[in-house]
Amino acid sequence: MKNIQSIIWYFIFFSLTFSIEAHSEEVTGKSTKKNFINGSIVARVGDDHITLQELDNKLKLALYDLELAQYHTRLAKLTVLIEKSNPENTKLVKVSLRLPEPPRMLVPHRNRSVKGNLEAPINIAIFCSYQSPHCKAIQPALRKISKLYSGLTNQSIYDFPLKFHRQGRAAALAVRCAEQQGDLWPYQDGLYAYWNRLSGSIYKNLATQMELNIEEFERCLSSKKFDSDIEKDIQFAMEIGMQKVPVVFINGLYIKGPKNFDYYSFWIEKELHQLKLKKSKQHPWVEAKKSNKQELLDTQLPLVLVGVSLSSHKDKSTALIEVKQEKAQAFRKGDEILTGVNLASITQYYVIIENNGSQEKLILAGNNSFHVPLTEELNRELKNLHLIGLSDKSWSKKMIEPAAILPLGKKWLENNLKNQAILNQKFIDSGVVLAGHSLMRLENIEDNEFFTGLGFVESDVLLRVNDKWVNSAQNSLWDALASGKDVDVFFMRNGLPQRLKYMVVE
Repeated sequence: MKNIQSIIWYFIFFSLTFSIEAHSEEVTGKSTKKNFINGSIVARVGDDHITLQELDNKLKLALYDLELAQYHTRLAKLTVLIEKSNPENTKLVKVSLRLPEPPRMLVPHRNRSVKGNLEAPINIAIFCSYQSPHCKAIQPALRKISKLYSGLTNQSIYDFPLKFHRQGRAAALAVRCAEQQGDLWPYQDGLYAYWNRLSGSIYKNLATQMELNIEEFERCLSSKKFDSDIEKDIQFAMEIGMQKVPVVFINGLYIKGPKNFDYYSFWIEKELHQLKLKKSKQHPWVEAKKSNKQELLDTQLPLVLVGVSLSSHKDKSTALIEVKQEKAQAFRKGDEILTGVNLASITQYYVIIENNGSQEKLILAGNNSFHVPLTEELNRELKNLHLIGLSDKSWSKKMIEPAAILPLGKKWLENNLKNQAILNQKFIDSGVVLAGHSLMRLENIEDNEFFTGLGFVESDVLLRVNDKWVNSAQNSLWDALASGKDVDVFFMRNGLPQRLKYMVVE
């Protein structure tokens, strides 16, 4: 290695010296010699040569990282200079320094599971490791993209566990084994809740609470049948020069590191503009999904659609429907809801039912099963947060999006909720009093699969479940989980606010 470096430095020195003296000497020889001197050829290996363009093509990502760092350095100094000038009218300030355009890479997507419109004009490829806190951090932004750019974008995940992520490959294999049973997206969403404590038991417990076929799941893990596919992702990432995660490619545009929704949205909007598409105008894919909803009449039957659980395998999608004001039940396509009334299809916002030969639609209560708003009660009681060391600003900033979405199987929940008396013993007085009642802390739950499945760890302090406080006077967690509806949980961990969301799946 030292000899090669010495040779390289010798040729660099030689080319610099020669270029200085070349004006006084007659340069003869082939054009390739001139090219070698002026830099288009940067090295020779026997009869072969390496050009500057070939070299730069191998360094596209690294060179862009340098260019981006240069841009941010200039922008920081430019901001200081503008502030020193004390402009009286900020509208007169015009900045022409532009964010450099990322390189566009060709990312293979054949035989890849896709979330969203298969024929979307914008493809988003996400290279991540399930043991990366930064990959976890971008999940809310990715979910928001799916929602706001529905039909215009799709997403695919690629595995790039880093060398120091000891559980990285094992986690990637577990996700692919869940994918084999049609539950890629909910499983990977849930796995991010455990990014810093991944283990073989976590993979199995998550599969169990999702009610996957455990024997099939474990056979898949032990066979390591997807190891080669994971390795292909890793090799591709290394070949193009990737070193860290996350990396997101928006139609091939290289976006490195954890970014917020606005940053990703900037490049998505730029792509839409180039394609002469507008976000405000819904994509035909979305229109097609809604067409049945628009044409069919609302059913007058005594039914309420309280939730949906969509699966990449249509036969596994379920709808939670209250029938004649009774407790909601889960129905799948083809199931009989009432005599002569069957469930025909399930979408994100409504279901279609066959009512004695005619089709009718049943719209989701609230019209969006995935939207969990902060309640008025929460806003009213923000003034109490100083008692647990939080300001209004820190709460709203840190709690606006769930850190992870955990899928919970209905039967798994029912079995565990039978032992509420034992579960309640895990809640103890935290010593913090809020609004006249003590907040509750979890204790002795390290080996409890149920609390682990809910994403909790020792000493977590529960704050709220949906729109109700959890304290010494009430614990609405069990009723919320038993309802079959989406559940929002707010809690404190090591002095920091956390939020998780649970979705009941079949």
